[in-house]
Amino acid sequence: MMKEYCLTHSYEAKPPTTRNSLGFIVVDDENKIIYCTIPKVSTTTWKRVLLDLRGLKRNKVHTWNLWKRLYQYTDEEKGIRLQTYFKFLFVREPLHRLLSAYKDKFIGNDLGVSSSSRNAIVKSYRPHDYYNASVKNLVSFPEFIKYFSSNIYRNQHWRQYEKLCHPCVINYDFIGHLETLEEDAPLLLKMAGIDDRVTFPPVHKSTSSSEVLEYYSQVPSEYITRIGELYRSDFEMFGYDFLGEVRPLLDKNSSA
Repeated sequence: MMKEYCLTHSYEAKPPTTRNSLGFIVVDDENKIIYCTIPKVSTTTWKRVLLDLRGLKRNKVHTWNLWKRLYQYTDEEKGIRLQTYFKFLFVREPLHRLLSAYKDKFIGNDLGVSSSSRNAIVKSYRPHDYYNASVKNLVSFPEFIKYFSSNIYRNQHWRQYEKLCHPCVINYDFIGHLETLEEDAPLLLKMAGIDDRVTFPPVHKSTSSSEVLEYYSQVPSEYITRIGELYRSDFEMFGYDFLGEVRPLLDKNSSA
């Protein structure tokens, strides 16, 4: 399905070379593994598994210098690794991932990551709050979706899969889905030849369909449609029904 998408859509013939475009593709030279780390798709857990494989402490999972990134190699070195290493990524239903990123980075305990985006959103929609020192500049989910329904720069936590992993030019050996993680994880470990050395921990339930409907029901339908179009490649490349779960909200608004 992904290859068919790539055949019918335009893309760059070669992988980009910059830190911003390849900075989330990590390389394990010792075990010959390449992993595209898409935030909010069980990335922390997979990094811990890869640390276990290298005999390193799990609590250092977010230590930047423990991970080599694909952009750090020469073109020749990149080519060798992309041809010979086991390459994988995991994806997730796009609207679920957006909601998860919003909850984590805009109302969770990691607000520092979203500070520039929060400031920009509040300044755009509520300038009186932006200049009020007593207000924390918290952002609602409708504001988040409205702001990012325009084609503007995206933090990696809500950037499109195509722009993080470049699957049309990198021939991944395994593409898993968060929705089937419990079945996919053991299969990946076996295909990579490391199932005798590491295991994947028990899988916990992620964002539910009812929660997705609860949040997106607050968003005007025009912005749901716009955000969907901007993430259309994420739906179509990886087999997700375009706006599937929230389509009843659009139908309801159109008939109202």
